[in-house]
Amino acid sequence: MVAPRSVVNSLSLSRIGLALLFVACFQRKAGLLYVSSALWVTAVTTDLLDGYLARRWHVASPYGRFWDSLGDKSFYAAVIIAFNAQGFLSPLISWALIVREVALYVTRIIFSEKLPNIEQIRLWTNSHGYLMHLTCVLGLLQMYAEIHGLSFPIHPYIQLAAGVSLVLGVASIFKFLKLDRMPSQ
Repeated sequence: MVAPRSVVNSLSLSRIGLALLFVACFQRKAGLLYVSSALWVTAVTTDLLDGYLARRWHVASPYGRFWDSLGDKSFYAAVIIAFNAQGFLSPLISWALIVREVALYVTRIIFSEKLPNIEQIRLWTNSHGYLMHLTCVLGLLQMYAEIHGLSFPIHPYIQLAAGVSLVLGVASIFKFLKLDRMPSQ
């Protein structure tokens, strides 16, 4: 039998492989667009499922948060890279988003004693994540429109969603740094 914690962590880490496939598949070909869309849906599903199962099976842990965060960051970076390669995100926003993802991950490792209090800033981190997902949906729609010769002005909204996600994401880092440390036991 597989240990529940292994199942949860495997779901989190599966997003790394999904991210690699997303970067490879996000191209101006209808079949690959559908594969990219399925990869995104699978990544979102594993993100929801790993947290739900960790809480339900009572195996949530700081290490699990790191694995979940690594899976999230990997997929976000894949979306940013793929969208930049297709001209959907500007180089500056792409760079800033990737730096934000790395900075948050490193900050959480360095200040891991603050992780038990992270629920206090959940609104900020979730808002960043929701806007990254909105950016992804908009990019998938932009690719669909281009493949099928439709002229929807989606590009400015991709930039806007990514920019707002960046602002909320940077704010979440500052909010995290202001959290109180948990007392030593």
